Amino acid sequence: LLLQGGTGLGKTYLSACIARVVAGAGYAVAYETAASALDAFECAKFQRSSADGEAAAQRVEQYLGCDLMILDDLGTEMPGQFVTAALYSLLNDRMMAVKPMVISTNLNVDELSRRYSPQIASRLHGDFQRLTFVGNDIRVLKNRGL
Repeated sequence: LLLQGGTGLGKTYLSACIARVVAGAGYAVAYETAASALDAFECAKFQRSSADGEAAAQRVEQYLGCDLMILDDLGTEMPGQFVTAALYSLLNDRMMAVKPMVISTNLNVDELSRRYSPQIASRLHGDFQRLTFVGNDIRVLKNRGL
């Protein structure tokens, strides 16, 4: 699933609900923000011999091997070639292993295409079922007492 829409529309909440139900059914779920997950890929690659690098490598293995990977807030990570390569690896490896993912993002289709490689955009647009969230920011409405 690719959950798309503006801020405060419930994408993260729905992702957490999905994680709870799937984990409750006995499946292994990894739930991580895009920034943190892609940082783990970088740390595992460039700090292999350190304790941090080893811990990051274990997290990456969990992301690749779990029954369901939920990547929250795609597009909030710092852009760059390594991030693009790590995201491609995560998407492609899970797709090749036929392991499902849920990705949430505030970016629309055009923004995803501009920010990431054509290979990533193709996978996100062609292999994920997109659900578009619309409405008003729930946090703002709560703050106003509505």
